[in-house]
Amino acid sequence: MSDTRQNILKVGMVLFSEKGFDAVSMRDIADKVNISPPALYNHFKGKQALYMSVIEESFSNKSMQLVDALTIDDLPIKRLEAFILTLSQVLVDEPEFKRLIQREQLDADQQRLQYLAKELFVPFFNALICLIKEMKPDCDAHGVAVAIVGMVQKHLEIETLMQFLPNYKKEHHTPVYITQLTMSMLTVFFGIKP
Repeated sequence: MSDTRQNILKVGMVLFSEKGFDAVSMRDIADKVNISPPALYNHFKGKQALYMSVIEESFSNKSMQLVDALTIDDLPIKRLEAFILTLSQVLVDEPEFKRLIQREQLDADQQRLQYLAKELFVPFFNALICLIKEMKPDCDAHGVAVAIVGMVQKHLEIETLMQFLPNYKKEHHTPVYITQLTMSMLTVFFGIKP
């Protein structure tokens, strides 16, 4: 991949995550990359194609990391813990990635949400459902999977507000803390004694 194309994707990720799809123009991206708009169109047919490439590029390895965490050769509870730690780490280490997911949920464009679900969520979500069914066959595995992802994601989404709430500690935003907190609740749900 050319350096220019890579730079376009990086700038696109930042702008789309900060402003949302509708508020970013191809000219905005071209200006930030220091190329002309026609040069930008040499790399991407249009904004939708650029945006889909941003999603594909930024999300490509993340879904695999999450699947890998869920399928390590270990006890089911340890696989779940590895998944939660990996998800937390990805969301903490890559704030643009976290913001882009938030923006897409707020914008609610069906085509982009469907693409995001297919490219990022479905592979690890299926593996997570299988793990949950293995751990607690009689539960609503889909609902539990959504709750697990939500516990991690929502915790990090409200981090800017949390600093103003009573008993706030900076470590509340670390992947290790989020994993420990989430696992303390899930071990009760799954009936596993620590």
